[in-house]
Amino acid sequence: MNNNILKLKLKRIDPVKYALIASILTVLIMLIVFVPMMLLFSAIGLGAASSEYGSGAGVFGALLGGGVFIILVPIFYGVLVFIITLISSSLLNFILKKTGGLDIDFEKAGLDISQPESFQKQIEQ
Repeated sequence: MNNNILKLKLKRIDPVKYALIASILTVLIMLIVFVPMMLLFSAIGLGAASSEYGSGAGVFGALLGGGVFIILVPIFYGVLVFIITLISSSLLNFILKKTGGLDIDFEKAGLDISQPESFQKQIEQ
């Protein structure tokens, strides 16, 4: 058997912490995606205000591309992802409990810190 394989079993995850991590990541990604898009929409809206579409198009473009949506859309997605991840991770914990967990194989990599044999016997006792 390969000594570099470490077998672990996933029995439970913390739904709130997992949902918090997923929602923060989503907000950051949405900020990266939405800020350039909203700035582009703002520029298009301001361009429309100076053409035959009138000032109504400019207001729409400024709102759509302005700070309101740059702030609100990522927060909305973050809250939505938090709720969905909280529900799905709770369901995952229920399924893991009913099925006995999920076997996960890890491979040892990097530094291998070995303990003296006498220290290892003290731990086992």
